[in-house]
Order: sequence, then C-alpha cells, then structure tokens
Amino acid sequence: MKEPSKIQQQAITHNQGPALVCAGPGSGKTFTIIQRILYLINICHVQSDKILVITYTKAAAMEMKERFEAESVHTGVHFGTFHSVCYNILKQSGKAAANSLISEGDKRKLFHIILNNLGLASKSGYEFITILINRISKMKNIPDQCMEECAEFSYEEVKHIKEEYERYMQEQNLLDFDDMITECLRLLTENETVRKKYQQIFQYILVDEFQDINWSQYEVIKLLAAAENNIFAVGDDDQTIYGFRGAYPDIMQQFIVDFPKGIQIMLTENYRSKREIIKLAEKMISQNKKRFVKEFHPIKSGGKIILSCFETRREEELRMVKELSLLELEDLYHTAVLVRTNREGIQYRELFKAKGIPVQGKSVSKDDIFHSFIMEDIKSFLSYLFCGKKRCDLIRFMNKPNRFFARAALPCEEVRQEYMEQYYMKNQEMRQAVRQFFEQLCIAEKLGTVMAITFFRKTLGYDGYLQGISKDYRDFQRLCRQADQIQHIFFTYKAGVPIGTFIKLMEEKSDAGISGEIEKKGLNILTMHGAKGLEFERVYLPDVNEGIIPGREIKTEKEHEEERRLLYVAITRAKNDLYLYYTKERNRKLSRYLEGVTPLP
Repeated sequence: MKEPSKIQQQAITHNQGPALVCAGPGSGKTFTIIQRILYLINICHVQSDKILVITYTKAAAMEMKERFEAESVHTGVHFGTFHSVCYNILKQSGKAAANSLISEGDKRKLFHIILNNLGLASKSGYEFITILINRISKMKNIPDQCMEECAEFSYEEVKHIKEEYERYMQEQNLLDFDDMITECLRLLTENETVRKKYQQIFQYILVDEFQDINWSQYEVIKLLAAAENNIFAVGDDDQTIYGFRGAYPDIMQQFIVDFPKGIQIMLTENYRSKREIIKLAEKMISQNKKRFVKEFHPIKSGGKIILSCFETRREEELRMVKELSLLELEDLYHTAVLVRTNREGIQYRELFKAKGIPVQGKSVSKDDIFHSFIMEDIKSFLSYLFCGKKRCDLIRFMNKPNRFFARAALPCEEVRQEYMEQYYMKNQEMRQAVRQFFEQLCIAEKLGTVMAITFFRKTLGYDGYLQGISKDYRDFQRLCRQADQIQHIFFTYKAGVPIGTFIKLMEEKSDAGISGEIEKKGLNILTMHGAKGLEFERVYLPDVNEGIIPGREIKTEKEHEEERRLLYVAITRAKNDLYLYYTKERNRKLSRYLEGVTPLP
C-alpha cells in the first residue's frame, strides 16, 4: 500500500468536527477517503456501523465499498448514494414502502395521461415529456428558478401539470427520485425523534463528490450530522458542472460559512496529468472568480498539448481518423474523444466505426430508436392511418414539413377534411393545400405499412423536414439512418393493432437488429459531463469553438464559469497527450477559454 502524502495525511487523520477537503483532479481523493475510514476505525476506535459514506452514483458507492473491504476486515460501514440513504430512512420510518418508487416507464405513462386530460395531447410525445420531467425536477430542487419559462410549456401549464402529478403520487403513496430527497428532508426537519435516531446511527459522515450536491441534499447532510457536525466533505469546486441539477459552487463556499470552526484542506497534488496539461488547466480555470484560490502541484513532468486549426470540420475529422487509425487496440482503449453533447457523440461514433476504428459500446442503443422523436412522429402517422384518425396524431405530423396548418382548423377530436377547408374558406391556396394533403393521406392508407412510411418520408416530405432541423449533412445522415432502422421495425406490423402495443412488443423482443454485440475494447467516445471521474492516456477534444464551448445560449458570467469548469474537467482527463481541435468553417473561432494557446501546424 502506498504511503499518503503530507497533505493527504492531514486529511486522513482529521478526527472530530467538520472538514472541507478541496480535492483537485488526480489528487487521490478516493484513496484519502478509504484511509480516513480505516483511521477512524483502527486508530480512533469508532464503531464501523457509525460511519456513513455518501457518494453521487451507485457505481461509485460500490467501488468505494469494494476498495474498503479489500483493505479491511471490518464490516458495517454504510455506503450509499444520497437517494438510497434517504429512501432507506423513509422506509424505516414508515413513510415509504419497498414498492413506493415509481418506475420511469410508469412515470412517463402518468404524464401522458395528465397531458391528455388537460387537453395537451399534442404535447404528450416522448421528447415533450422528457422536457416536462426535467422542468418539474428543477422546480423541486431549485425553487428560486421555478418561474423560468421554457419554449415548450408555459409556467402556468407546468404548474398545473405538476399539481396533478403530485396529487396522483400522494393518492397512490408513490415517490420519484426527487421526492426521496425532499420528503426525507421534510421528515428530518419536522420529526425530532426520527432526526435524533439517525444522528445517533450516523455519527461520522463522509461525502464524496461534494461539489455535485444540491441545496436539499446539503440540508439533509447538515440535519444528519448535527450536533457533533462530524462532516468530512470531499469535492472540487472547479468541477461543479451540474448546475442544471441544482449543484453550484456556492454550496462549498457556504460550508465555510456554516461551519466557521471547521478546517479546510487543499489536495492540489496531481498524480494523473503531466505538468504541461496541468499548467494549461490552471491557467484556464483561474479566470473563474467564484472558486477557492488554489495552486496546483503536478507530480509528473512533461506532457504534450497540440492545438490544431482546420478550415473545415471535414478536415478535422480526417485528421482524427488518420491519427486514431495508427493506434493499436490497446492504445484505443486508453484514448478518449470528448464532445459537448450526446448528438455529437453519436455522430463521431458512427464516423469512426464506418472507418473501421473500434469504438466501445453500441453505435445506436434501443433507447435511441424506440424513444426518439422520429419514432414518435412515425408512430403518430401510422396511428392516424390505421388506428382511428385521431386529432392528436394528425397534429403531431401535419406540419413536418411546415404546411402552415393551424390547430384551430381542427376544432374537435373527429378529423374531417371539410372542417379544415371551412376554416380556410377565404383562402383558396390553403384550401387547395388541405385537399392535396388529405388526398395523399388516402393514398398512404391503401399502402402496406412499410410503403406507407416510405410515402411519408419521400412524398409527404418528412425526410426534408429532418434535413431542415439537422445541424449539418452528417447529422442529417444520422437521422436518416435512424429513420431507416425504425422503418425496418414495422415490417411485421398489421393494421388494426394498437401502435403502442406493437412497439412495446418489438422493444421487448429487440429483434430489429438493434441489440448487437457491445464492443468492449476500442476508442472511448464520451460527453464532457460523462467523462467526469475518468482518466485516459490521451484525450481528443474536437470542436473547441465558440458556439460549442461555450454554447450559443450561454450569456451570464455564472453560465460562463460553469462552461469553463466543464472544459477544465475535459482537459484534466488527459494523462499524457491532449489534442485540441477547432475549425474556421462558417467564421468560427477558437473558444474564448483557450485564448493565448498557440496553434501548431
């Protein structure tokens, strides 16, 4: 077992009271937490079942537990996520049952019903419900931002839907993931007996990834830790990248205010990345104002950083393909391409696989197919043709591409051509468009299912719609491939069978060529968010352009600081080599966060 450094030893041997440990990338924070648990048990003689270790993910909790058990004969230490800890408290206190947690599928089905009940059937598709779930989650976790509007739903609509959702959940004694935290917080706040019980059980609390918690989780920790306040919080304010979940660097700053007698320890020795990479990361993140000022100490010298500029994205892609093609399989396994969004990740994944470069994971997952907006659009089209000609189905696809048909032209659930023509009585051009549209639908109805989808895509212009919403040609090709796969699913569909029932059956069978073998060895393609906590020998960061990082929607200084932290996380995943690529295409510029870095030929 390696010996801890002097600063790690200071953190490990901290005994009583609160401590905030700022642990930078590659500073050995997991090692420090494990050694502290062992110190508490072996040296301070704390009973193992009095120790609670909270992590952010289930995988992290399991890894922490396995590493601890590999070094200790003691059992009884509590390892868990915030959600599992809170859920267990609710169950043990009689406020929840083992089956109280609503499944993701049932949750979506409930929102679908609520939207239909409120006359919002046109917004009951998968992507609308995803937006709604995220919006309501934010309202629960970040109350001060609950008045924010979103393009898809007005504040009043969201508020009404939320009320209906919560009414049903209470009637059925159900909880969702957000409720686990908020209901546990309410219980601990209002019930002194329960609060004291768990304060006695959890006398020493260690929190990993402290920068990722939100205010509700922070309040739960404070209540559990009172009155001894034996909180050992380990995190890195420079890696706070989940603002959309309510995690802000303010919480780590507030810890110092709430516990003025607590100690603060800076783990700034970096055992992962070489010096040049750390110097770049430090120069960039130091531009942020809301952070603890710290000085980084890389242990390893050297490191290679290449910043390359390309005229077009095509040239950028060709360079990456050329370089990655030279790597052996084992080297690819230790290499990552980090991108800003999942969409870009899918594009690069398909590009590299097409060029014969092994890529870990699947090129397209079941969720990408069965829960995509394209599936929802095609499902609505087929449902309209073969399952009752419902208004909500027609509304979903009638303006894809835009025919400028008004929803008001469909005054009731019964869809009739004459109603729409009557609405446009004084507009001969629109009346003709309505007649042509319904004539085309009549033709499609007489075709087989697969031919009807082809008719929908080619004659009715849905592929043209996909092209219009695509970022570029590569994105359009990806969407078309997805549409092809969805079309293939419907080869066995028979008219009259409810579309939803058929799709569910096909998803369970997964016999449409989607559930292929998972590539276990090969190149890693991840989003910057998804790469947090990981490390690689070499990292490629394509498209480090203005408009990508920071995104076009980023306006405020607070938003810019989080975007800069995100790029900082991406850069510090690299151990030896870092490749930064950007393009001049369409007058694009290098990200402002990298100003001062000189491009190499």
